[in-house]
Amino acid sequence: MGQEFAWSPNHRFRVADGQLDPGAAWRITAAPEPLGTPAWMAGFSTETPPEIIMAVTDVLARAGDSTDWTGETHPALQQPTDRRTLIRTLTDAGWRSTYRGGVLDLEAPDELARLQVRLDPPGDPGDLMAHPHLYVEIGPRGSGGYPPYWQAMVTTNAPAVVVDALAQILTDPTPLQRDRDWMNEELLAHLGHRTAAGPTDASPFTKTDLRQAAAELCEEILEGIEHFNSLPEWYMAGSVIPSSQSGTPTRWGQLPAEQRALACLLVEDMVFVAAAKAPTLLGLDLGANLDPQTASRKPTPPLTTALSELPFNSSDLKDPAAYVAATLINAVEFSDITDMLHDRPVGDGTTWTWGSLPTAQHKQALHAIDLLLAGAAERTPELFAPDFRPPPLALVAPVYLAGPGHDPTAAAKPLTDRGWTTEQQGSTTVYTSPCRRLHAQSTTDHRGTSWTASFTYQPSGEEVWQATADPRTPPEIVTALHTALASDPGELIRPAGNAEDGLVPIIAAGWHDNSTREHLMWDAPDTGMASVYRCTAPAGQLFVGESRDWQISGGKLHPGEVEGWTIEMSENIPAPLLEAVTAAMADPAPVTRLGRDLTSEHLQYLHIRPLTPKAPASPSARALAARTRVLLSPPAPATSRSTTATNPPDQPRQPAR
Repeated sequence: MGQEFAWSPNHRFRVADGQLDPGAAWRITAAPEPLGTPAWMAGFSTETPPEIIMAVTDVLARAGDSTDWTGETHPALQQPTDRRTLIRTLTDAGWRSTYRGGVLDLEAPDELARLQVRLDPPGDPGDLMAHPHLYVEIGPRGSGGYPPYWQAMVTTNAPAVVVDALAQILTDPTPLQRDRDWMNEELLAHLGHRTAAGPTDASPFTKTDLRQAAAELCEEILEGIEHFNSLPEWYMAGSVIPSSQSGTPTRWGQLPAEQRALACLLVEDMVFVAAAKAPTLLGLDLGANLDPQTASRKPTPPLTTALSELPFNSSDLKDPAAYVAATLINAVEFSDITDMLHDRPVGDGTTWTWGSLPTAQHKQALHAIDLLLAGAAERTPELFAPDFRPPPLALVAPVYLAGPGHDPTAAAKPLTDRGWTTEQQGSTTVYTSPCRRLHAQSTTDHRGTSWTASFTYQPSGEEVWQATADPRTPPEIVTALHTALASDPGELIRPAGNAEDGLVPIIAAGWHDNSTREHLMWDAPDTGMASVYRCTAPAGQLFVGESRDWQISGGKLHPGEVEGWTIEMSENIPAPLLEAVTAAMADPAPVTRLGRDLTSEHLQYLHIRPLTPKAPASPSARALAARTRVLLSPPAPATSRSTTATNPPDQPRQPAR
């Protein structure tokens, strides 16, 4: 409801902004015990100067004993004493006092401030709005029925340190800087003020403040690329793919539509990921808590070409990414900077926002930030250095941390290649073996594609065993399972031997044996983030929710983490299927991935290097002769790579490794 709250670490003090009662837009409460009933309250109206409120909150911020559950040691929770210090502070500053009917009225010499203290009776501790113990009113007397410029109220039990701090700030003669455009003209007529000639040596911002503001804008601007539809495409269409320049140059616009769309998306991803590194463009440190990002939220377009067969590499995408990043930064107008920074704090944010600076200093700051953005735009190639991580086209290992990839259909190929039939049932696709006893099915939803494989005994329809892979399982592991499923059905229908024979690949690969008497467990040796587990206790001794099925997992599976995956297999799963899965998990060979598909939770544990497209075979001399209409007899041996530079424009050459 438009309200904002802040609590102290011990939950005794609360500061609320935006209260529904306009008379107390700011409300401060203090309780002796955490989350307890307030012992005292203070309220301030909307136009109260922040320095007034901060005088009270500074008292609250004084450290008390964190283990004191009674609150007796904190100065802002002491029992109130008399108000003689408050009264003396005001009278020493020239305030005039009048006592009548149990109420002491004090008024400032300029008659623009009044404070009322209820002494007999002192007031209700829970009554802030109707009859508060202290009431402050700021504004000229006889304002024609209009409310004062601002008000403050404090209840009875407020300790002396709180009311004394309020008295000190009310009588502080130090002038404050304000933007005239944001002040009430009638109020200015009553105040002693002068117009600042311009920025002084005591500038409210530093060079570091300017750089930090520019860095924040750069980050926000670059992250905004995900809201554009075709920003990289207009630049890339007529540009040459750098790695193709060794042969006949190929332009991005000559690529098939799906490859061109993927290249544009990967450029956008690089700009989006680089946004977190924007402080380096302004000479600032990144900081310790950099949240890894791998891509924007745009979906990956359909792709039929294998990643290793794409005619471009990660390095080809860096120049377009740098150009697009510079274009985004340079496109920001001066008015945009003004709007984007208006409500943002300057420095530690305790005094100024950029929009509240005095006019001359405000303009000076914005012009300086505008120049910093121009300099940052020139340095955007530094964001896409050779070690850019993650590369948009990558080789990653280990496979069990590589994520599900971008192609949910890849795991079905071993089945369809062996003649398994396909039947669509809503969001589920069912694959059936020629013998009709083995089945696999995929189900796709917002989480991804999950797979289930099973063997059904035909006469009775009884399911003998089952294996289920959740949507985050890497496709290479599911593909290995399906390859074994389709290669020799006889071994799966009439399984022989012990399922634990399927552990041979991970044992040979040096996985750690952490098994106990009633639990079999093998963990991956390097990261410890993959395991094969099964409870071996007798069926009658299992705990609630525990089973003797195989649990195979990879990645982080703690509460709140979503990137890990699990395969569950029946206790009697045939050894060839378990062996196929464990062999795929232990395989050290890297797999291809789009950088956008790498899981952010596992990014730091992956071994990543840029994917280099395969070099096409060199054309034969006779093929070259056919292109150039030169007859060779007899055929000459294959030419060297340098010969391919003579290819005419109508025969684009694939880039070499």
